[in-house]
Amino acid sequence: MLLTACPTGYNLFLIPAVKRIEMKAFRCLLLAMLILSWGLGVSCARKVIHSEATPYAPFRAEPKSVEPRPVAKPEVITKAPSVDQLAAMEREKKLKEEALREEALREKEQKEKALKEETAKRETWDRETIVEKINLESIYFDFDQAIIRPDQKAVMIKNAERLKTNQQVRLRIEGNCDERGTAEYNLALGQKRADAAKDFLEGLGISNKRMLTISYGFERPLEQGNNEAAWTKNRRVDFVPIR
Repeated sequence: MLLTACPTGYNLFLIPAVKRIEMKAFRCLLLAMLILSWGLGVSCARKVIHSEATPYAPFRAEPKSVEPRPVAKPEVITKAPSVDQLAAMEREKKLKEEALREEALREKEQKEKALKEETAKRETWDRETIVEKINLESIYFDFDQAIIRPDQKAVMIKNAERLKTNQQVRLRIEGNCDERGTAEYNLALGQKRADAAKDFLEGLGISNKRMLTISYGFERPLEQGNNEAAWTKNRRVDFVPIR
């Protein structure tokens, strides 16, 4: 209406201006549409990006594991033993101790017995060896006499030296007679001869505890015969080492 109301010259002047205004308005509208379409694209892209990302979850602390509390065991109430039970326990204890003592004593006795047997065997072996090696000579007497002759004293001294060297050897002194006279008389005479030899050795330092005497009378003749040669050998004292 404004255009129609103006004069023609003036209209001609306004038409290009209006066109320029319309072109600017069109350009502004187009720019606004471009900006709006760009904004919409960016918004969609942001939505896509947010949809692909891991959704945000607030931090939650894991609950701590609670250790189970120990179950209290029921308290066992022990009943005190009675007087009879205590007495029985004491008797049983004494019996066990007595059994242990007896066992220890038996073991000790067995060990002592074994030791004694071993010692006796060793001593027997030693004594037998010595008896085999020791050589004690006999002495001889005159007829119806129990006195040691001077020529026999050297033999006694030699026997005493051998006995001193072998202290563990014991000695049996045997008195003998010839066949003349009665059995009772010769037994008594043989005992006198054995005692005389024992006293002589004791005087030379041989212990009385190591010697014992016996008389055989005429029961053990060294040589058979009814002559002086046989009788001289039978009137004697023998020294026999014993275990």
